[in-house]
Amino acid sequence: MKLLRDFSWRAIAIFQLVAPAAFAADLSENLLLNPSFEYETAADFHGGVYWTLNHPDVHGDAYGSARRENWRAQDGFYAMAIRGTWANAGDAGGAWQEIPVFPGTTYRFSAWIWADAVWTAATCEIKIEFWNDDRSQRLATVRRPLTDVGESWREETLEAVAPDEAAWVRAVVHVSGAGPEGALLIDSLALRTEDKP
Repeated sequence: MKLLRDFSWRAIAIFQLVAPAAFAADLSENLLLNPSFEYETAADFHGGVYWTLNHPDVHGDAYGSARRENWRAQDGFYAMAIRGTWANAGDAGGAWQEIPVFPGTTYRFSAWIWADAVWTAATCEIKIEFWNDDRSQRLATVRRPLTDVGESWREETLEAVAPDEAAWVRAVVHVSGAGPEGALLIDSLALRTEDKP
């Protein structure tokens, strides 16, 4: 009987040591798909799968002057470039992807950023947005301005807690008022939960 009690206690102790580590690994899994833009759509080399609307779904897109390029990637061979007005695609651009949300959960968004020395923009930021069920209303936005971005890769992060009414969480990189030269590159994006859903 003592042997059985001793074995049970050890089994519980081992489970308590292993289970939290395994659970933490699940929580830290990147929820974004194609986070380094390595996979293009069948129709366009410059369109990233899951970062182009309707390729394959409606839960991600790149807009304005943003497009997938094989320039100076931080990870792999590709990055998303938000180009200056030299590209004749306007002075704004960005990329976003969304996933179903667990209200009350803390979400952490990170992105690696690089910019040409000549690149400028009036607004340059990463954001976490929370949307309602049919994505007709943005319920909350938390943003982090990207300042002093330069010619070396740097990771930027922010966190936000999902409000009770939220059904979707969206990770966004946004630029407006871009200048005439250079580009901002983003790569290795990640969206992770900090709390148990």
